[in-house]
Amino acid sequence: MTSQPSMVDIASVAPSLDWMGSPAGPATARRWQRGYARWLVVTDLGVIGGVLAVVHQLALPAAPAATTAVLGVLWMTALSVSRSRDWRHIGADVTEYRRVLVATCASFGLLFTALVAFDLAVPREHLLWSLPIGASAVLAGRWLWRRVLHAQWRRGRWTHRAVVVGHPAKVRHVVSAVQGSKSVTGTSVTAIHEVRGDHAVDDVETRERVVAQVVDVVTRGAADLVLLTETDLFSAQGVRELGWALDALDVNLVVVPSITETAGSRITSNMVAGVPLLHVAYPRLTGTARLTKRTFDILFSALALLMLAPLLITLALWVRWDSPGPALFRQERVGINHSRFSMLKFRSMVVDAEDRLATLRAQSEGNAVLFKMHRDPRVTRIGAVLRRLSLDELPQFYNVLRGEMSVVGPRPPLPHEVDAYDDHTHRRLLVKPGITGLWQVTGRSDLSWQESVRLDLYYVENWTLLGDIQIVARTARAVFGGAGAY
Repeated sequence: MTSQPSMVDIASVAPSLDWMGSPAGPATARRWQRGYARWLVVTDLGVIGGVLAVVHQLALPAAPAATTAVLGVLWMTALSVSRSRDWRHIGADVTEYRRVLVATCASFGLLFTALVAFDLAVPREHLLWSLPIGASAVLAGRWLWRRVLHAQWRRGRWTHRAVVVGHPAKVRHVVSAVQGSKSVTGTSVTAIHEVRGDHAVDDVETRERVVAQVVDVVTRGAADLVLLTETDLFSAQGVRELGWALDALDVNLVVVPSITETAGSRITSNMVAGVPLLHVAYPRLTGTARLTKRTFDILFSALALLMLAPLLITLALWVRWDSPGPALFRQERVGINHSRFSMLKFRSMVVDAEDRLATLRAQSEGNAVLFKMHRDPRVTRIGAVLRRLSLDELPQFYNVLRGEMSVVGPRPPLPHEVDAYDDHTHRRLLVKPGITGLWQVTGRSDLSWQESVRLDLYYVENWTLLGDIQIVARTARAVFGGAGAY
């Protein structure tokens, strides 16, 4: 089989200067990674020492100081053993935070077990005070350093320089994803290397040539990371030889599987006879998961309606005062499994808005399915304010309490929108529509129809309670920023 490798530069591959004033490349990446890890150690040590000293001095001055010292050593050791400062996890996803919590609980659990096993006369209150305060403080320190790291990434500093290798179609997909999220992953693509062919590269001559070409691209691009997107073009031996060559250059190799739009919680891996196997669980919001989501919806919506009652009454009076007509607007929407329900909103348009829609449809600035206008003449003065801050959506907490909607979910579609769905888009209706969702925190009305569907389908197939909580937290920032709201 004959492969046809090619290299396409998408950025300058000349060495650049980083924050430490040294040429970009593997050595630079290791330097900023080690420097960042050292600052995390210093911060962890300061936070842990401070928390334990304060708790010991103020809450339990009679407790043996040795116990506090032992706990501090155990805690710092656990944070190191758990690799909570590993460069692969800093700055992205929740793995770093999870490892911090696991290490914290493990150190406290080990000390508590020792106290019980040896019947040591040490007040247990020491642990009860130190655990929540200390864990929160360490997480806060990590969060602050993550903000610093993200700020550097946005400036193009402290980053990973990557070369993407593989089949052209897969390469384009990975480059698009990496470049689109480099401000939150710290990875920028310096060059791509396309390997074309229908069969694995398994003859020695071709294999050596391809490896040499990849090494050449990596060296000239001063890269410290290689993303291998399509292992089918390489035999197992080819991947091993590429790894050996990159190891000699101190360049990391990351294999990108063909699984996309799949949350890590649905993927488990194990080794069978030296072969890594990825098991992908099918998405099913049933049983305990369904009960958990519904419980969250009931508690959240009931609390929201109770706390927002004065604001809801004020807004209702405000809408009635601004223009003639009812305060609430009811509109038929499609819910879970194509059910129909009446969705509530504060009225933000004139009463005959639906009748005037036909004359404005040609001026739509939305996507291919949804009608949107930045300067919609049907919107009232108060309605413009309500829409910008998404206050018009607040009555939907009543829909959530009734079980027709969820706090987080896909955007509730209109019946005529559902009629235009293709086969796979109907999967949006496998869960209840939400007041907010990935579409809300990602771009709101500025998203294309295809991107909106992609986000909704990702949510449907990868739901987690933690994900819902994160979306709710991010919604406030998106709402007060006002981006995409009109």
